[in-house]
Amino acid sequence: MSENKPMTGYPSIDKPWLRFYKKGAPRTPSANMNMYDFLYENNKDNLDYTAINYYGNKISYRMLFKNIDNVASSLNEYGVRKGDIVSLCALNTPEFVYLLYALNKIGAICNWIGLTSPVEDLNMQLKSTNTKIIFTISIAYEQISKAANGTKVEKIIYVPIEYSMPALLQIAVRLKTERPKSDVVQWQKFIKNTGTKVSTADTNPEDMAVIEYTGGSTGIPKGVMLSNKSVNSYYTNFTGINYNRITNYQKGEKYLSGVPLFLAFGLTTCCHGPLCHSLELVLSPDPTPKAGTKIILKSKVNHVVSGRLMIEDLVEKAHKTHADLSFVQSIMYGGEETNKVWENTVTERLRKHNLHVPVLNGYGMTETSAAILVAPDNETNGLIPFANVNVKVVDPEDSSKEYGYNTEGELCLSADTIMNGYYKNEDETNAVIFIENGIRWLKTHDLATISPDGIITITGRIKRIYSRLTLDKIQIRVYPMRIEETLIKCELVHACAVIGVKDALLAYRSVAYIILSEKVTDKESIRKQLEAYCRKNLPDSHWPDEYVFLEEFPITRAGKVNYRALEEMANEKGI
Repeated sequence: MSENKPMTGYPSIDKPWLRFYKKGAPRTPSANMNMYDFLYENNKDNLDYTAINYYGNKISYRMLFKNIDNVASSLNEYGVRKGDIVSLCALNTPEFVYLLYALNKIGAICNWIGLTSPVEDLNMQLKSTNTKIIFTISIAYEQISKAANGTKVEKIIYVPIEYSMPALLQIAVRLKTERPKSDVVQWQKFIKNTGTKVSTADTNPEDMAVIEYTGGSTGIPKGVMLSNKSVNSYYTNFTGINYNRITNYQKGEKYLSGVPLFLAFGLTTCCHGPLCHSLELVLSPDPTPKAGTKIILKSKVNHVVSGRLMIEDLVEKAHKTHADLSFVQSIMYGGEETNKVWENTVTERLRKHNLHVPVLNGYGMTETSAAILVAPDNETNGLIPFANVNVKVVDPEDSSKEYGYNTEGELCLSADTIMNGYYKNEDETNAVIFIENGIRWLKTHDLATISPDGIITITGRIKRIYSRLTLDKIQIRVYPMRIEETLIKCELVHACAVIGVKDALLAYRSVAYIILSEKVTDKESIRKQLEAYCRKNLPDSHWPDEYVFLEEFPITRAGKVNYRALEEMANEKGI
């Protein structure tokens, strides 16, 4: 097949993106085993490497497996068996890494629930999974106690975040931490209840291993069932981009783990993937940008994967302290749309601090076990699939109709990393997963185009698209992402989010929420300047009807803009 002349004209058959990969790039599914066994198989010859670095306390792979075995034994003593669902509500500490793999070893299912979720959502998640045991930390205990009411929860086990910290830091944190006052089971007591070593359960690779929850930015969070195979297959994604030098991971190098494990991004990209590559996982229980930046600089982390806010904080901190960032060998962000203007600006600023690798974007969702598309370099304005992933764009109304190149349609993905489905929600599962010629495809609800060169451009979110009347009273579809991309280029705008508010039976009004670059008193003048800017750079169908100025955006548990909350805000204010 010629690089520039596809044989069929259909991307899913031609796979033009493979031109970015060297011949022999890993494209095969991961081994058919559970997560625990897969972790061990990849590290049985590297047991003396450091697996976890927790505030300077280094835990080898040998000790990691020993601790996992102890936790598995304790779980067995507490009656946890194959198929049981145990809930974890936590931040990134060694104990919760042990729990993840210990539960997997005995064939139990790890139900990751979010620290920032409302009590009502937590209660629903505990009820639907028939959770009997939940592990949590001090800052989440009150929420968990309330959420456990009316559920089958029998034991709440409290895990101190300082348990594996160096001695002096342990004392300092303990003095500042308020302990649960009720009769909960302490981690120290739980871990002492160790019996005989527990054997690895006989599990099917296709079996559900983990439940993660969607961000809830446009609806109620859904439980995403990830199998052993889907989580393990993320290793192949890692291997493929490493083989092609998009990244350059080497055994023993330091890898930041600051994205919480209750997000699929944190589970696969910031835990299982790097551990299976024998990297040193530098854990940050505090997910805030400033905490991550501090750990990067102090521990000299080689590989950074985070959200945009932390990268911005790293740039600012490096500028203020004149830091030398030459130790950073890769830096990627996810969870948001590609923004080349931002990427190029940040990359250029980082070069001034001896960081000579580009800032690259990854695209994914909870349903795909995190990132599944990646920027191949800093020059390409778009994304490519990982080597073992297939993609196509289809008619949003008829998924059996695949479109050709440069035609906008709904992006669909096929990969071993795709979820089994939504937990106890067959209708929602069937709405996004379809089978064609024996292959499972996931509908993303994102609009995209694919070029003949294999470059994927995300053009909008189907759920966010709405209709609006033009000045000529013609109804037309509005892509809020297009308005956002235009506004963010204005020097007055630091960040923006656009929503549609119902105005008539078949039409909406566009509301642009703006965080300004600088504090101003004359907002009316700024509003007029933004109006003039949009009238110059956008068609009239995409001119915002309202501009609302905020200090910060409401965010979801995944750290994304909460558009549902913005819609509620607009309705409350009668915008």
